[in-house]
Amino acid sequence: MKRLKDLLFLDEVLDEYKVNWDEEVFGISDHSQSIKEGYIFVARRGTRLNGKDFIPDALKRGARIIIKEDSIDPSLDVPQIRLKDFKGTLGKLLSRFYDHPESLVTLVGITGTNGKTSSTFFVRALSSALGLKSGYIGSIYYDVGEVLPSRETTPSSFVLFPLLKKAKDSGIKLLALEVSSHALDQERIFGLTFSACGFTNLSRDHLDYHGDMESYFQAKKKLFTRYLKEDGASVISFETEYGRRLFEELRASRPSLRLVSVNDDFFRVAFIQRTPFLELSIIVAGKTYNVKTRLVGDFQAKNLGVALGILYSLGFSVDDLVKALPTLTNPPGRLELVGEKGGSYVFVDYAHTPDALKSALESLVPLKKGRLIVLFGCGGNRDAGKRPLMGRVAEELSDLVILTSDNPRFEDPESIIEDIKKGLTGIKPCYVWVDREVAIKSALEMLRKGDVLLIAGKGHEDYQEVQGERYPFSDREVVKRLLSEIKD
Repeated sequence: MKRLKDLLFLDEVLDEYKVNWDEEVFGISDHSQSIKEGYIFVARRGTRLNGKDFIPDALKRGARIIIKEDSIDPSLDVPQIRLKDFKGTLGKLLSRFYDHPESLVTLVGITGTNGKTSSTFFVRALSSALGLKSGYIGSIYYDVGEVLPSRETTPSSFVLFPLLKKAKDSGIKLLALEVSSHALDQERIFGLTFSACGFTNLSRDHLDYHGDMESYFQAKKKLFTRYLKEDGASVISFETEYGRRLFEELRASRPSLRLVSVNDDFFRVAFIQRTPFLELSIIVAGKTYNVKTRLVGDFQAKNLGVALGILYSLGFSVDDLVKALPTLTNPPGRLELVGEKGGSYVFVDYAHTPDALKSALESLVPLKKGRLIVLFGCGGNRDAGKRPLMGRVAEELSDLVILTSDNPRFEDPESIIEDIKKGLTGIKPCYVWVDREVAIKSALEMLRKGDVLLIAGKGHEDYQEVQGERYPFSDREVVKRLLSEIKD
C-alpha cells in the first residue's frame, strides 16, 4: 500500500478533479477486470479499445481513482487525474508503487522475427550456469523466482512491474525479456530501460499488423532508440541486411552506445558437425574455441551468437561462457526432439514464418537417412500472404508434406489450408487432415526407419485457439501419448 501523494507529484499532473492526495492505493491496473478495492484504474487508449469505456466496470470493482488519457469528465463524479506526460509518468508511477525494482535487476531485451525465444533463453541459462541468479520473460513462460504461465510474449508494463518486483524479491539479478514488435509499436514497455538489447534478424511476419517491412523494421528499432540506456550495449546480428542497417543507423544516431556486431567476422558462431547435437566453432576477435553442445538445429548457432554477444557486453568472459556451453539445451518447442519410433526421429518446432520453417527443415535434412516429413498449418487472422510461401518452402525442402490446422482462430481451417496449397506445385506428395491430432497420428503411423518428422507451428504451446476459445492441445504431449499407443 502507498499513499497517492507518494506516487504522483503535482508537477506531473495536467489536470485533476476531486482528488484526495492522502488516498491509500492498493494496486494499479489498466484492465478493469483486474481492479480490486482501493486500486487506481488507468483509462488509456488502445489500438482497438478505449479504457474510458471501462470506467464503470472498474468503479464497480472498487477503483477509487481514475487516471485518464482523455480529458477530465466533470459529469463523472469520481476522482480523476490527467497527466502531462502520460506514458512517461505512468512508468514512474509503477516504479514508485513497486519500490523501483528495475534499479536492482539488470534488464536484457531481445527482438527479431525469429530466434528471440532461443537467444533470450540462452542468456538466462548461461548466466545462471555461471552463478548469476537470472530470470526469463517470454513466450514459453515467465520465470521470476517462480514459474508462471506466459500470457503474452511481452506483457504490458502493468504486468511487467509486478513481475520485476517478484524477480527482485527472489534475488534475481538479471532478467532476460523477449520483446515483440507489437509491444514496441504499442509502447507497452514504458518505464523500462535495458542495459543490453539484442537484434536477431528480420523477415516477413506480422504484415497483417504492420502493413509493410519498413514499418515492421521501425517498430523493432524502437527497442534501441527508446528503451536502451544511454551507455547500454546494442548487440546486432548481421544474419540479415536489416541487422547491418540497424548497426549503421545506431552508430550514427546514438554514438554513446556500446555497439557489438555478431555473426560477422568479429564475433561468429559456426557449426562444425552434427551428431545430431551441434559441435560449434566460436570465433571472437581472432581467437577460436571449439565446443561440443547439446543443441540441435544449425540456426541455433546464430541465436547463440546473439546470446554470447550480450553476455560478453555485460562483462562475462568468453572463456567462462565457452565452459558453460555444454550445459545448454534447446528451449522447449524449439526443434525439440520429442520422440523416436523404430529408428525415426520426431521433432517439434515453433516455426510459423517462411524463414523459420526453412531454417528448421534445413537443420533436419542432414539427419535423415530416409524421408523428411513436415506437418504444419498456419494461424488464422494473421498475415495470409505468408501461407503460400510456407507451402513452397515445405515442398522444396521435405519429401512429404502434411497440412493441418494450427490456431485457426476465427477463420475456416480448410480455407487456410487452401491458401497454403497455392504455394505447392504437386511435385511432392501432400496429405491433408484438418484435425491436428488425426494428422499427427497419421504422420507417426507413416514413419519408417531413417525418417525424420517435423511438426511445426505451435512448439511449446499447450492450446489450440478456435473461435475465440483456447482448448488444451500440446504437440509434444500428443506425440508422446500416441507413440506409447502405436506399436512399431
